[in-house]
Amino acid sequence: MATRNRLQRSRRTGITLVESLVSVTITAIAGTALFSAIGASLGASYSALNTNFGAGLADQMLDEMTAVRFPTSSDSRPTGTGIRSQFNDLDDYHNWSSTPPENKAGFALGSEPLTVLNYYPIARPTLLKPDTDFLKRITREVTVEKIRLNSSSEWEVTTNNTDYRRVTVTIKLAMNAGAGSQIIKETTRIFSYVPLSP
Repeated sequence: MATRNRLQRSRRTGITLVESLVSVTITAIAGTALFSAIGASLGASYSALNTNFGAGLADQMLDEMTAVRFPTSSDSRPTGTGIRSQFNDLDDYHNWSSTPPENKAGFALGSEPLTVLNYYPIARPTLLKPDTDFLKRITREVTVEKIRLNSSSEWEVTTNNTDYRRVTVTIKLAMNAGAGSQIIKETTRIFSYVPLSP
């Protein structure tokens, strides 16, 4: 009788093959869902990081353009191929682009030398240099359009000289393996001519 009770107890404490298969299946489904969620989270983080980086590059360009003068009717319309350090009005930036992004002096961002008292250039320390391979995949483009308000109070592009310019800065990221480029940020700002007060 004692042997029989021991056998029944030992059978109750073990698990069957069917129970094992069910637990493995549940674990596999939960693991797949977990890895899928982790992959989606990493993709969203990478996308958010690129968007923030692109927003910084676009804002940097727009802030630079805020410091130049508004074009006059006597200014010639440039092609965006000049040296950016010589741009003196908004229209000079039309159709300008660079890959990788550059500062106004023409240095690729992150590679420009540091200066002491504007006289003594010193090399940037390695720890302060950005990932050059990533920057080589970034393109910054600028479009400047003459615009005016139409009868419906909407902005429309015109060829006539106006007191308004719509500036669009587009940041593109070249994808790996020749998959083309995607726009990671596009920022638009409208500039207007404000006459000097008497």
